[in-house]
Amino acid sequence: MVSKRIAQLFFIALVFFIQAESIFAQIHPNLYVTNEDRQTILSKIENEEWAKKAWENLQEKINPYVNRHQSDPEWITSRLSMYWKDGGRFTQCYIKKQNWDYGEGNAPVPTVRLPGMRTWNSYINVPLEDRLAYSENGDMLAIDRASDDKTPVLVPYKKTGHMVRANNGEILKLAEDASFAYWLTQEEKYAKFSADIFNTWLLGIYYMNPPLDPQKSTKGAGGYEPGGIMGYYDYEQIHDDRQINAAFIYDFLYDYLNEHPAEHLKTIHKDVTEVAGVVFKRFIDLGLIRGGKRGNWNVNGFKNIIPSILVLESNDYYQDKKGKEYYIPYYTKITTDYHEALPDFIKNFDAVTGLWPESPGYASGMIGAIVKMAMPLYKSGVNTIGDNPLIQKAAMANLGWLDARGNLVVVGDMRGGPTDLSVFDNMLTYYTWEGDTENAKKMATVIRKGIASGQYSRSEIDWKGICLFEALPESGSELPFHSAAYSEHHRHIIMKNGNSEENGLMFTLYGGSKGGHLSPNGLAMQFYGDGYALNPDASAYESYWSKDAAYHREITGSNTIMPGYTKGEITINAMDPFVDASNSFYNTKEISASCSFADISADEKRRMVAMVRTSPTSGYYVDVFRSNQLDNDYVQHILGDEVSLKDGQGDLLDLENVDRISNHHHKAYSFFANPRKIDYKNDFTATWTIDKVSPSLKTTMWMMGQDNREIYMVDAPPSTLRADITPGMVNRSPLTTPTILVRQTNNNAQKHPFVAVFESFNEGKKSVKKISKLVTSDNFVALSVSSKDGASQFICNAIDSKLYKPLSDLSFQGIFGIASENKDGFQYLYLGKGKSLTKGKYCIEAVNGEVTAELRFVDGEFFYSADAPVKISLKKGKEKEYKSGYNIRLK
Repeated sequence: MVSKRIAQLFFIALVFFIQAESIFAQIHPNLYVTNEDRQTILSKIENEEWAKKAWENLQEKINPYVNRHQSDPEWITSRLSMYWKDGGRFTQCYIKKQNWDYGEGNAPVPTVRLPGMRTWNSYINVPLEDRLAYSENGDMLAIDRASDDKTPVLVPYKKTGHMVRANNGEILKLAEDASFAYWLTQEEKYAKFSADIFNTWLLGIYYMNPPLDPQKSTKGAGGYEPGGIMGYYDYEQIHDDRQINAAFIYDFLYDYLNEHPAEHLKTIHKDVTEVAGVVFKRFIDLGLIRGGKRGNWNVNGFKNIIPSILVLESNDYYQDKKGKEYYIPYYTKITTDYHEALPDFIKNFDAVTGLWPESPGYASGMIGAIVKMAMPLYKSGVNTIGDNPLIQKAAMANLGWLDARGNLVVVGDMRGGPTDLSVFDNMLTYYTWEGDTENAKKMATVIRKGIASGQYSRSEIDWKGICLFEALPESGSELPFHSAAYSEHHRHIIMKNGNSEENGLMFTLYGGSKGGHLSPNGLAMQFYGDGYALNPDASAYESYWSKDAAYHREITGSNTIMPGYTKGEITINAMDPFVDASNSFYNTKEISASCSFADISADEKRRMVAMVRTSPTSGYYVDVFRSNQLDNDYVQHILGDEVSLKDGQGDLLDLENVDRISNHHHKAYSFFANPRKIDYKNDFTATWTIDKVSPSLKTTMWMMGQDNREIYMVDAPPSTLRADITPGMVNRSPLTTPTILVRQTNNNAQKHPFVAVFESFNEGKKSVKKISKLVTSDNFVALSVSSKDGASQFICNAIDSKLYKPLSDLSFQGIFGIASENKDGFQYLYLGKGKSLTKGKYCIEAVNGEVTAELRFVDGEFFYSADAPVKISLKKGKEKEYKSGYNIRLK
């Protein structure tokens, strides 16, 4: 009996051993496909139009270089950034103050050139065809993208910034694409091209030791010692990403590389598997002891080394017994002093919102990296998605950061632009593999929406998408629409009225922070028109080390008031639609289809921003900004080719040129150029025009006058480096941004606030006809806004609990209120967190405390919405109490 039991245990152990070996038995390729998948991929290219087009695009990109390589094999390899010169083929580089200092040693082959600087600048590489061959001293031809003059200039090695990394990355990417083409077609020309580049790079890295940092400017000594941020081939471990290209090439070309070894490998009597193992393990070993344990550094560090881990042989191949299966747990479960493993860093995603605690660009990038790493891991038998439901929540949460065009809101340290929708294609593939049709359809809906909005094209994917992506299952194409989103951690509110590019309204209102790639940007706001942020947070700095970073990454690049509050906690005084941040990222109820607002405080500042819809195609924004100090500068950076400034009668105001803005409230005021000034205390209107689009797009800002005012118009730095987040690329670097600065001195802006109304419209489509002040007091503001169609809104805002009567038939008690009338009479009353609002015979009133409510007249009937019990009067002296509810018809 005992022997039988022993035999059973032996059999179980044997089965387990065989299964374990099958998980980690190395075959090539194995990252995304195996040889058995070739016919499936070919069939996909034949039957799926997007896959066919993507394959054609890949061929179109690489074939000219591959074909040239057959007769001129040195052309492409000579353009790699290497230490080419014999006697200077350094094996040991030294850095000083985080930049390249000098090199020592001389390898038997050219070694890979370390980037000349950790920092970067505005220089970018000239096209590959124009680059210098065999640049022995490392000088490179470049174009300065911050200059109007695009004539190439010769940049010394030590000033090349990121050019070395970008150059080698571009060439290795061509080799990567060619290696896939070889695997798919078995045409040897692709293998020869790819192998020649790979071998040059691999051997050049093999003979290099990691850089040394004697002064520890990277918070570590460098070399093989732990600690600091230095990588193996770069100053930052998160930029050690050339190994990714190399791992893909190695995986696809494995058999070819072994059958056609590089001549130098023969000389040193080593095979490519041994040398590649040494190189990849250096990247991995250093990657695991460098960088950052938390935040995006941690995830991006793993993103670099996961492909290197997965192309290693099994443990038994290596003398130190550290192969593929040894390293995988450092991602899946083993947290160290230097890196958090997946079970720990997944906790960084907020359980309620699903958001990563950094700026939107980094938040979307992190979930993208995690999902993309999951795909080759799954192919290796390791499912990192299935036990982490937060991953799907995080992927979907990033949709909440998007505007109507599918661009991420620009807040904090980021550039904006579209989120990476290929994440959802990867998730679709995962759910398809798992047989989860319900979640697969959710992903397909996002993909279809991205395609429909022009933000995503499957035909523009690379070979990984050709391998992985599945045919889209039946699904819808419209995403759930939310009128409000609020992230407590980011101190950031988004409000929308509609979600179409042409007619949607949207604003963001947010407090400042520092750390996690968030910025000390004060109590800032942005508003939208035509699907674009028309006053975006400036983000056109080249690098953190650029002189203008002090402007773009701090309060001066935002639309706020200076001086005073830049960062810290905010208090939400009122918000509608309301978001319960303890339970959700989004609102669940909506009081009004026409009105929404948020009122927040931070230190001495308080700002109320409202969005008012006046028709299916028009609307405007109201900004009431208070600051409890005597001297304040209200700043708006608004997109435009030109700007005009007019008084209340429509006459142009004559601004005089001045040398500078006096009394700088921030050191970055020095970036405001060409200042023009006028002393002016009355109401005025500024109009920005974007002529780079047709019809032209205009933005008006009406501002209520106050005593002791100066108006400055200045040329601020560019708004963006990107080509896709401003209409017609207006105010993109190196173009300046026309900016208004309204200065109020010796006049407390809590009692006498900055009050503005903004409207965006296409030429000839202006809706607002007239804006005027009704009455103001220390704690109260009332305006009248009239439209061309005969409608008028009477707008009230207060910061105390008094009852105000700005007109004989208008009374208000609360934070925000609107009484709207059209040519036929009463239209609606909207009370935003208040006690009462009356216009004529119509009244809404809280039963107890405060209420947010609306009374609306539609097609001959009255409807109401209220978040608490409310009293409603339709006739003077006659009121009736109603329970809370939404869009309820009055009988």
